[in-house]
Amino acid sequence: MSFNLTTSSPEPGEATARKAVRVCVALILVAVFLPVYSVNCVLALLCFKAPLKRLTWIDISAQPVRLYCWQAGLFKRSAVVFNVLGGTIRFVGNPLVRDGVSIPVIRRFHSPCSSPGLFDSLWLYSLTGLSVKAPLALLQQQKDQSVFADTCLIIKVMLCLCLYRKTATMPAHSELFGIPFSNTRMQAAVDWIVEGAQQQPLKPACRAAYYINVNSVNLSAANTHLYQALKASDRNFIDGSGMRIAARQAGMGLADNNNGTDMLPMLCEAAVSRKRSLFLLGAQPGVAEQAAKNLRQQYPGLHIAGVHHGYFDDDEQVCNTINQSGADIVLVALGSPRQEVWIDNNKHKLQANCALAVGGLFDFFSGNIARAPMWMRELGLEWIWRLMLEPRAKFNRYVLGNPIFLFRVYVLQQALRGF
Repeated sequence: MSFNLTTSSPEPGEATARKAVRVCVALILVAVFLPVYSVNCVLALLCFKAPLKRLTWIDISAQPVRLYCWQAGLFKRSAVVFNVLGGTIRFVGNPLVRDGVSIPVIRRFHSPCSSPGLFDSLWLYSLTGLSVKAPLALLQQQKDQSVFADTCLIIKVMLCLCLYRKTATMPAHSELFGIPFSNTRMQAAVDWIVEGAQQQPLKPACRAAYYINVNSVNLSAANTHLYQALKASDRNFIDGSGMRIAARQAGMGLADNNNGTDMLPMLCEAAVSRKRSLFLLGAQPGVAEQAAKNLRQQYPGLHIAGVHHGYFDDDEQVCNTINQSGADIVLVALGSPRQEVWIDNNKHKLQANCALAVGGLFDFFSGNIARAPMWMRELGLEWIWRLMLEPRAKFNRYVLGNPIFLFRVYVLQQALRGF
């Protein structure tokens, strides 16, 4: 299978204007860094080295790209600005192969009209953990965007490098705050959720899966039952920019940001193709019903076996309702810590294959709450959007909770030690 990125050739005037902007910006950067470059040249000559050397990178089409690098001094890789001046590379273009960046099979990628770039959308998505379902479509969008959008992309990548830059260590399974988690791509997480019960003489208990975020870490520090439930789960997925900051401080990199809102569309598609049924449990009366209606319309063939609101006291009756529905996967939206504790207390009663704690997921898919703009999600700032929409409800969680979490990470150094 080959990948093709087809684009219309830019108008001659537009291409000339873009080149002029690129050259002007590169010259400005050279002028800004001129004192540093002068020192780098002197240091290199004192060490009997040539000031510059070339490093060979590979771009997405498997073509070598030779970029300048200073042999001594500061900001060694800033020498690539000379490559920009020479037209070898652009500021924004096709990705260079980097560790931890998920890109198509590079040797089957054909894009004869595009040049490699120092910055690209796939790199941005990798830094914040956004799952990319259609990488070529994302690159197509990047190629067609304006100079202003290119500038915004560069700024976003630089900000995310400061906050979320990955380390070389990316364990498949590890712990943060004493809570085990699976460091997986979103598709792998979906595959685990929808897989059926193992072929065993006796059916195992319903598997429990949770999303670990800043709020759940803060709550589990004071709630022993929640903490034990998270530790005893079958699978925990890392969710949110705060956890990426904690992982970086602990010396590990994370794969995708496995939040429920981005995962549900992939889960629904997998449920349709693998003939799995869902049960929606939680939220206010009528919300789960509306979410189920919207999901059925969006994913034809999706089997939602049943729904039930979150205002109940009789766990036994709810478990019986779920079992009678024959659902394979139960989405539990009761809010933390109730949803995790409920699953932990009742998973042995459920005949479903997997129960997943999903927080306020039904509010999004029922249409009650809008998703944050894409630029906020790209920067890992969706929590600000939630705070803007629900300032009173989310005040404790974000305004008070985020500083407490950062205190745990940087001052108490609890990311690896646990509580």
